[in-house]
This record gives sequence, structure tokens and C-alpha cells, in this order.
Amino acid sequence: MATAGAARPAVSALSALPGVGPALISRLALLGISRPADLLLHLPLRFEDRSRVRAIGTLREGEAALIRGRIEAAELGQGRRRALLVSLADSSGALTLRFFHFRPAQTQQLRPGLWIECYGEVRSGPFRAEMVHPEYRLLPGGPDEPLPQATLTPVYPSTAGLTQATLRRLIGAALGRCEQFLPELLPAALRQAEQLPDLPTALRRLHQPPAKALDDTPAALHRLAIEELLAHHLSLRQRRRQRQTRQAPPLVGAGTLRERLAASLPFALTAAQRRVIGEALADLARPHPMLRLLQGDVGSGKTLVAAAIALEAVEAGWQAAIMAPTELLAEQHFRNFCRWLPPLGIDPVWLAGRHGGRTRAGILEAIASGRAPLVVGTHALFQDDVRFARLGLVIIDEQHRFGVHQRLALRAKGDDGCLAPHQLIMTATPIPRSLAMTFYADLDTSVIDELPPGRTPVDTRAVSRQRKDELLAAIAATCARGEQAYWVCPLIDESEALALSAATATAEELAAALPQLRVGLLHGRMKSRDKEAVMGAFQRRETDLLVATTVIEVGVDVPNASLMIIDHAERLGLAQLHQLRGRVGRGSAHSRCVLLYEPPLSGTARARLAAMRETGDGFEIARRDLDLRGPGELLGTRQTGEVNLRVADLSRDRGLLARLPALAARLEQDAPTAVPRLIDRWLGHGLAYGEV
Repeated sequence: MATAGAARPAVSALSALPGVGPALISRLALLGISRPADLLLHLPLRFEDRSRVRAIGTLREGEAALIRGRIEAAELGQGRRRALLVSLADSSGALTLRFFHFRPAQTQQLRPGLWIECYGEVRSGPFRAEMVHPEYRLLPGGPDEPLPQATLTPVYPSTAGLTQATLRRLIGAALGRCEQFLPELLPAALRQAEQLPDLPTALRRLHQPPAKALDDTPAALHRLAIEELLAHHLSLRQRRRQRQTRQAPPLVGAGTLRERLAASLPFALTAAQRRVIGEALADLARPHPMLRLLQGDVGSGKTLVAAAIALEAVEAGWQAAIMAPTELLAEQHFRNFCRWLPPLGIDPVWLAGRHGGRTRAGILEAIASGRAPLVVGTHALFQDDVRFARLGLVIIDEQHRFGVHQRLALRAKGDDGCLAPHQLIMTATPIPRSLAMTFYADLDTSVIDELPPGRTPVDTRAVSRQRKDELLAAIAATCARGEQAYWVCPLIDESEALALSAATATAEELAAALPQLRVGLLHGRMKSRDKEAVMGAFQRRETDLLVATTVIEVGVDVPNASLMIIDHAERLGLAQLHQLRGRVGRGSAHSRCVLLYEPPLSGTARARLAAMRETGDGFEIARRDLDLRGPGELLGTRQTGEVNLRVADLSRDRGLLARLPALAARLEQDAPTAVPRLIDRWLGHGLAYGEV
């Protein structure tokens, strides 16, 4: 959400509008409205047609309509709830207006014989059709009084204490001074080339469309969407330029360590892995900080790529730090590095939150002295007492799990005021191209779009919970073959306590139903060492079936696990379902994923499960997730600062994205003074997308 800048002209204050005082300003702030410009960009949810009067006798239940009638009677009803009942009639029929909340003055105002105009939804009442709490106005001129407007009536997003009438009044007042509050920033030549209406015309069409011209609103919406997306893109272009002015140590090694690592592996690197390593090495050789986003689907070999890139930094005489979001994942990275690197003369160091006393002091000393060339850890890496001798490279795994400030803190460990460390950001949640072009345009992007040989597709099926008994036989058969299985209980209603209860109960139920199996339980409330013990037992095949919450979404590799059952799969998003499915299919055995759902399914849930059945491509799944959920939920606020597109829609406006670089370059050339004003209009001081 855009925020108000520190020093804005007096004309930008909401108090410039009539009838706006401190109380109203506080309520508007709850909607993110702090200036008249925000009011103009606060677009309607829908429109109501109050441009024509309907005959009462033609109304149907559930319909919203504008009616006019003569008050025949007004009385207080004394049923279960006291109400003001007004009988209203025209030549075609009659209905009742019911007011549960009313002022004494209304009983005097709504007198028999007067004509009024009402708008509301028709519903069936005890005796005849009713409208409950309709909007109304008196008609001194009787039934033939002219309608106040020929435009559709907007309905806006609102909050408690802020009526639609108030919002309409304020936005109408702001529209009257539109050129003052939101001046045109796009040059006429650009608007003409893109066939865009001017800004005042677009805004009036979006807020007050003529009743017969609602089809014209897409052009107006397109005008604002281009402006908003341009603001985001321009902000990121500025960030890229700023980063290129900073200095970083060129990290150029002989390549000997990388070659020895590749030679020691029992398999060959994929072409995609080799390409990505080459892209990162080219960045490391430059005297400006690398900021590269590495995308790779689940199981694509990102960790090995990270190791190869880290070796370049180490060989050049600098330290590398790898940060993971959980101790389980950090330990897995550490174990992989311990398997690959000691034969090369590199001993990795692991720093975890649980390390204390002499152990921690020894690790900190090794990092501070430079004796630890490669450090793996969690959030413990950016604590104040951690000092690096020569931090040249920072690698962030599962970057969406860390907040912006956490990542900045780690980067600062290597920034001595002169040189900044290079940064590699990894994610196993593929980002759709449209999203990456918009929100990660200041990052260079590498994609591992090839799975290592031997990885088999996971057979995915959706099964109703009514067939739960059939799964017990499938689990028993899987484990009888010496393979292992997961049963995942998702977070229900955002309550860890409920998830824990569900996981515990499920583990007990499965242990009773399958007494021949060894059942483990893993959840987020366990202590770190207990989690590690449970996961370690599963890795060592001491457990047949692991019941877990979604804590295993970012977890360790268990190649022997070939069956994944996700309970209440309809409650999870596509990205999370894909991540969980990636826990199986890592070995040679045929692997299956069962999406266990509770019928009936909503349309969105049905689409998610269908996507999981139809494709195992993480990028295609991410694209469908974008269409289903939008960018805000995919990106979240943790990794991007705040993502809130007010007008643009990355699914609807996908065709615009490829043209943004050219449009941005043209605007910078033709109207450079408009650029900071455009960014401020939509983003306030800008957003820290990709700022790590």
C-alpha cells in the first residue's frame, strides 16, 4: 500500500475537502487513504443501477432496485426486535420498509402521504415483500421529481463507521478537483501511442460511469493499470541503477575447486545447472554486487549449484554464508556440504540458535578470524555477535521465508562501508514470468528448468476422505515393500493448536489401524532437537509412516519415501501442495501423492486439485496459482515489503508486462520529472522488492 510522503503540498491534505475532520481522517486511514489522491484511486467494487425507477409490483426477491412510492402508514413494530415499519405503495403494488436502527426524528420524517425514493434489496417478509434498511430520500416534488443522476452508483470498499454516502460525497468532491489532486503525468504523445484516455476522463469513467456506457470502463481501467505497473517498474529500475553504483569484491577463482567437486559426483551436472553456475560466475567477476534470483523446481539441484558458486568465493579468498529458514533445512545443507567439500580441503561450519557456551564461542571465533570459509546457518547468522572476516557472498535459501529486514541484516555483515557482498537468492517456489517481470525486475534471474536424471514424475490423485479406508491398505502395501510414507495434516483455520490436535489424533488413529507399522509424529511446537530426532529416525528408516503438519514443506530429503498423503488438501494453496509433493519422488521407486479432500469442493479448490493432477511443472503451477490467488498472496509481505496492486491485475494485464521496459525508457527520456512523481503517486517512497 502506498504511504504518504514526509512533505507533501498542503493541497494534498484530506482536510482540503469539505466536511473532513480528524475523526473522518482516522476512519479513512483504515482504508489506506491519507490524501485526496488516495480517494481518487479507491475504486468501486461494483455498481448499482439507480438510473431508472422500477414499479413495485415487478420486483422479485433478491433483486436490488430503485423504487418510488407514497407512504401509506408508519408504525413501530413490537415483535422480537423493535422496528420502524413503513408501508410504501405505487400504482402497481406495495411493500414494507423495515428499520431496526432508527432515530426518533425518522418517525416524524416518514409520515403518511409523503412520497419517497428508496434503493435496497427485496426480500420476503412475514406478510409481503420488504426492504430492510434501504437508502432513501424524500421527494418534495412527488413521483415526477427528476432523478438526481444518470450515472451508475458506485459501491466502495469500506470500514466500520464509514458509510457509502460519505465515501461517494468525498470521492465526488475529489473528482471535482481531479486535475489538482492527480495531475496528468503521462505525456500526450505516449497516451496517443497507447490509445489511452487522459487521467481525469479515466477516473470519472471509473467512479461515475454513465448507465449506458459501462462497457467503456475497461479502457479507463487499462489507463490506470499501465500507470501503476509503470510506477513499479520505474522504481525497480532506479534500485538497479543505485545498486550498480556500489562496489563489491570481484570474486574470481581458478575454478579448480569447482572442477574437483564436479569430478567427485556420481552423476553429471545437468545443462541447466551448468548454465546457471556460469551466469552467477559472470556476476561474481564484476566489481558491483550480484543480486541474482535462482529459481529451481523442487528437487532440481539448487543446493549443488549453491555449493559450486560458494566455492568460487572461497577460492578467491573470501567467505560465503548460506542461510536457510529452518534448522532442519540448514542441517541438511550442512550435511551435503560435509559430504562434498572436506575432500576439497574446505570444512563447512554450522551455526544454529541452539549452539551455546564454548561451542558457540568457538564457531564465532572461526567466523571472525576467517578460518571458517563457508558458514551455514539459520537466522542465527545475523545476530549481533556474529562477525565475518571477509564476507564476499551471501546465499539465501527459500527466500520467501525471511523478512526483508532479516536479509538486510545479513548483508550488512559484509558491508564495511566500501565493499558489499554478492547475493544469491534461491527459491523452490517458481515465480511466474509475469510476476518476476513486475516485482523482481531489479534482480537478475536464473532458472534451473531441468530435473536431474533419475527423477521420476509423481503420480498425483485426488481422493475423497470418504475413501480413507482404502488409503490404509495403500500405506500398508507401501511399507511392506520397505518404502516409507508421509501423512500431512495441514494448518486448519490458521491455528497451530488445531493442527497439532489433528496431527496427534491422526497419528494415534493410524497407529491403531496399522499396528504393524512404526508411526512417527512431527509438528511445529516440538523442540528443535525433538524434531531432528523424529526426522533423523525417519531418514534412517526406523519409522515407516511419518504424520506431520506442514512443517515438512521445507524439509530434508528422504529418498526412500514414496507415498505422500495430504489430508484436507483443499485447504492449501497450489505452491504449498507442490512443495509437499516434492518430498517424495526423490528415489528410484514409483512415487504417489494422494490429495485427500472433504467434499463438496469449492470452484477454486477444484481448480487447485485439477492443476496438481494435470502437471508437475512448478512454473505452470505457479502461473495457475497466480490466476487463482493473485500476486499479493503469492508474494506475501514478508519478502517484498508490501505488495498491493490497486488497479492492475497480473492475469488480466499480462500482455502489458513485456512492454513496460520500453514504456519506462520512453517516459524517462520524454518526461524525466514525471518519473519520481509517478513512483510517489503509487508507491509512496517505493518498495523494497528484492532488497536483501
